[in-house]
Amino acid sequence: MIDLHLHSKYSDGSCSVEEILQIAKENDLHQLAITDHNILDGSLLGQQLSDIDFIVGIELSVSYLDKEVHLLGYFPDGSEYRNISFIIKESNANKQLAIMEMIENLNNEGLEISIQEVNELGQGVVNRVHICRALMNHGYISSVNEGFEKYIGDHCKAYVARRYTTLDEAIEAIHKDNGIAVIAHPYEYRKKKLNIEMLLEDLVHKVDGIECFHPSATEEESLHLLDIAKRNDLIVTGGSDFHGINKPNIKMNMMQVDDEYMIRRR
Repeated sequence: MIDLHLHSKYSDGSCSVEEILQIAKENDLHQLAITDHNILDGSLLGQQLSDIDFIVGIELSVSYLDKEVHLLGYFPDGSEYRNISFIIKESNANKQLAIMEMIENLNNEGLEISIQEVNELGQGVVNRVHICRALMNHGYISSVNEGFEKYIGDHCKAYVARRYTTLDEAIEAIHKDNGIAVIAHPYEYRKKKLNIEMLLEDLVHKVDGIECFHPSATEEESLHLLDIAKRNDLIVTGGSDFHGINKPNIKMNMMQVDDEYMIRRR
């Protein structure tokens, strides 16, 4: 079995890279990829430490039709990551500005947290989960989910959108760095009111693969994605989207993705 969608402490997961590798062994995984949000550090460390077939990966937040979608980049044959590093730096700068504005909005609502404590919780790689953890530390909320639902989810008053790299720009960067571009969890974008069939009809001409197996898709939907991928000669991937205790209902290898869909090296 394989799991090509895992998150570590380097982004918004709760587990260290070492802990992820240990859980992967316990689950008898034959291939895995750490795909932290907009950062390669955890995945590069995993490549160094793993004695399981390990694919360096990343999950990029990008803009498509003015909506945020996620693009997985996989680098089975290695890279110097020059182009993707530029995307990462730009993305993180834009994210930091949005984080600071959200904290200011929360302060204005009487929720006193600081950018310093949020940065400490994120250990230099900050996202909205770390704002929620700061809110939890002050007793304002009891869970990360509550923080998103009440305060900083996309629909909430304190939320601030950030500028994103476009999908096309991110695909180009991945390709220039000898990588594979895979659209992540297409059925999650129902929440963003995107037409999934129109999205897929467009993206099959742009990406290298589709994440067909993911907790957000039903079995029927996964088979539909699989059919689209095979008809368009695209790579099929799948994974749990494991975040440790930050998403307690998601367990590593829960999708039971067969070795048939391992990413092959050239």
